[in-house]
Amino acid sequence: MGKPTQEDIERLGRYFAIEHNNKFWSLSEVAEEKGDQLQLLEYAFGSLSHWKQVGTQDNIELANLAVARALAVNHSALSVEYAQLAYDHFDGKGANWIQAFTNAVLSHALLICGKNDQAALLYQQAESFRGKLDEGDLSVFDATFQTIPQLQIG
Repeated sequence: MGKPTQEDIERLGRYFAIEHNNKFWSLSEVAEEKGDQLQLLEYAFGSLSHWKQVGTQDNIELANLAVARALAVNHSALSVEYAQLAYDHFDGKGANWIQAFTNAVLSHALLICGKNDQAALLYQQAESFRGKLDEGDLSVFDATFQTIPQLQIG
């Protein structure tokens, strides 16, 4: 077998980044057992690793969001760092579905750290963006949003 070309490496990197990302989001909607929750981390970090090699900054930040979600599902305070990266990158300039996800995932991460007031505000913002989603984006978002603890301000 010959050495792969740079084009081959980039094509395969994109392929594996997308595969890991898709497996992550499919599993994230149903991961209740510890084995599945750990698998989420593997898929999310795999996606991030590949996107860092071949992706755009948007790809990388969406992968950071997946890592944050996987860490939140595993009750890790480290989720805040990854969620904040994605939130800061997309805040005010991403599509409504991205805004909904970044607010929801950061809300969950902050809740894990005991920052309930901030978490509740972001949860409300996620709900606000949820109301702006079209039917297709709404069903994708709701599959994740229904697994995030609901918070009220105050």
